[in-house]
Amino acid sequence: MLLFYVVSNFPGIFIRQSSGAGSQYLIQNVIGFQSNMWFGFPSIAIIALFVLISALIFLMVIFRQKNHKLMARNKKLEQENAAKDRFFSIVAHDLKSPFNSLIGLSEMLMLHSESMNQEQVKNYSKMVHQSTSKLYSLVDNLLQWSRTQLGKTDYRPEKIDVSIVSSNIVNLLRISAQEKDIVISLNMDQDLIGIADVNIFSAVIRNLVSNAVKFSKIGGTIYVNGKMRPDKMIEVEVVDRGVGMDEMQIEKAFRIDSGSSTTGTFNEKGTGLGLILCKEFVEINKGSILLESKPGKGTSVKFTLPSIGYNMN
Repeated sequence: MLLFYVVSNFPGIFIRQSSGAGSQYLIQNVIGFQSNMWFGFPSIAIIALFVLISALIFLMVIFRQKNHKLMARNKKLEQENAAKDRFFSIVAHDLKSPFNSLIGLSEMLMLHSESMNQEQVKNYSKMVHQSTSKLYSLVDNLLQWSRTQLGKTDYRPEKIDVSIVSSNIVNLLRISAQEKDIVISLNMDQDLIGIADVNIFSAVIRNLVSNAVKFSKIGGTIYVNGKMRPDKMIEVEVVDRGVGMDEMQIEKAFRIDSGSSTTGTFNEKGTGLGLILCKEFVEINKGSILLESKPGKGTSVKFTLPSIGYNMN
């Protein structure tokens, strides 16, 4: 025991004092142990450095993930705030105009109907109808858009005949188009059977054609085309030759935070919600939407929906 203690603590002294085969073996073991210990220090340092670098990389990845999540949350909050501000702006300003028109026109009829001839009463009644229709369209868009924001849109896909549904919507809108001498031309391939929620599809067609009427010039033509694509998606296109849009307007067309709204050729006012609603509805129906336009040349809006032959997987 004493010998081992001396070797462990004073190997040099032990070498000088000891002799014999057993002592030499113990000395060699001690020297070998010390040599291995000194060789082990760099290895331990490298391993420690590797562990430290790995830990730092891991922490950086975690930090970046959390940072991305925070940025995504901030972006979502900004979008929600923009949507809220846009909603209140529409309620405060855009709803006010048609109500003012209705109040003024109804007051004129109430006070002066007895002194008016039949033609004057007819004209005022026509203006009341127009204001009421615009107000209904505005409120309907607001309600539908609110449902999409709350995630409460009632989506019930079924087989629909795209040609027939589009024709029914177009026939309803021809009355407002005639006020500007605008012709709506419907050109649909036969047997366009799609899978979509019929109410959502109808809302898209109604908004796109209404927009086309709004921005078309007097005596213009609007084209509503439909065809089957090679990938078995049905493509519907609404084309007008109206005032068109520049690149900045196109960029803002589908953004709620832009507050983009343009006056029509008859000074028709809108909310800017039409295209935003169309995009959300098209995506609910498993399709996509594309907007192309040039100032003074007109606008083309194409959107798709799956046909019964489309592979949804």
